[in-house]
Amino acid sequence: MARSGITYFHVAQAAAGLVDAGKNPTVDGIRAALGGTGSKSTIAPLLKRWKTEYAETVAEADTGLPAELVQAVKGVYEKVQAEAAQLREQQQHAHEAELQALQEQLRSLQTEHAALQEKHQAQLRSLEAATVQIQQLEDARHEQAVTLAGLRSENAGLEQRLSDRTAATAALTEQLNQARAQFEHYQEAVARQRAEERETAEGRQNRLEQELAEARQQVLAQQALSSEAQAHAQHQAKENARLQKRLQATDEALARVRATHDQTAYQVTQLTRRHQALEQRHLAATEALAEYRTGLAAADKECALLRERLAQTEEQLAALAQKRIDLLQEKAVLRDQLRQHRDASNN
Repeated sequence: MARSGITYFHVAQAAAGLVDAGKNPTVDGIRAALGGTGSKSTIAPLLKRWKTEYAETVAEADTGLPAELVQAVKGVYEKVQAEAAQLREQQQHAHEAELQALQEQLRSLQTEHAALQEKHQAQLRSLEAATVQIQQLEDARHEQAVTLAGLRSENAGLEQRLSDRTAATAALTEQLNQARAQFEHYQEAVARQRAEERETAEGRQNRLEQELAEARQQVLAQQALSSEAQAHAQHQAKENARLQKRLQATDEALARVRATHDQTAYQVTQLTRRHQALEQRHLAATEALAEYRTGLAAADKECALLRERLAQTEEQLAALAQKRIDLLQEKAVLRDQLRQHRDASNN
């Protein structure tokens, strides 16, 4: 419970005295000025009412400066703070948006670069596989060419053998004709000389028949060899035709593989150019990011300058407050001297 007698007038008078003395009026200060009387619950609302009515006086007591100067400095300070915060927030948002856009572009470029790298590697693998296939086809073609040359050589040998067999057959036929002519001559001779040379003619006839049989056997053998040679020649001709077709198919496959190889080489060239373009875009994005970081550093530097200016303003305010305190102290001294002078005059 508050003591009776503590009114608004007492609180206002004590607060004014504290302000004149250069002190900030508080509940404890008012209570001490009233001689320790009154409760804080009673003094507090009365002091609040007085501060509301004499706000300028309270401001002067709190800072030691005139209220207009305090309000002006506060306005400048709050304006500088608001402008700095707004500028910093705008730059931060702009920098964040630009950085995010650059990061998105960089991630997109990195993704596209990785995809192109993978496609480039796949094209290189396809090119290597095509090169290996071409080499294998070249080896197969060379092997088939060697085989074809051997078959051609063997065919020429067989044809030569066939020609030799034909010549031999012709010679045997000629011998057979000669033997037949001789046999006919012998028959005529035997007919003329049958009587006196029967035994000799019979012996000769036997010999001639034997020679004729041998000649016929040789002719049959030669005919069999000729048939075999012709069959072998036909087989070699068929094999030669088959190898020719296979060689033609190999040449066509080689042409297709070479076309594929050329197309793959063109695609690799295009991918290489696109990869270089992406690297240039990546370099440009990196440079833009560096410029953004430079701008951000400049903005930070500007914020630091604003903070420095704010610190200087606060130092000036502190100096003004100290000067105000000094003036209040001089004012109190002058009041004491004036009071002493009045007291001395009254005495």
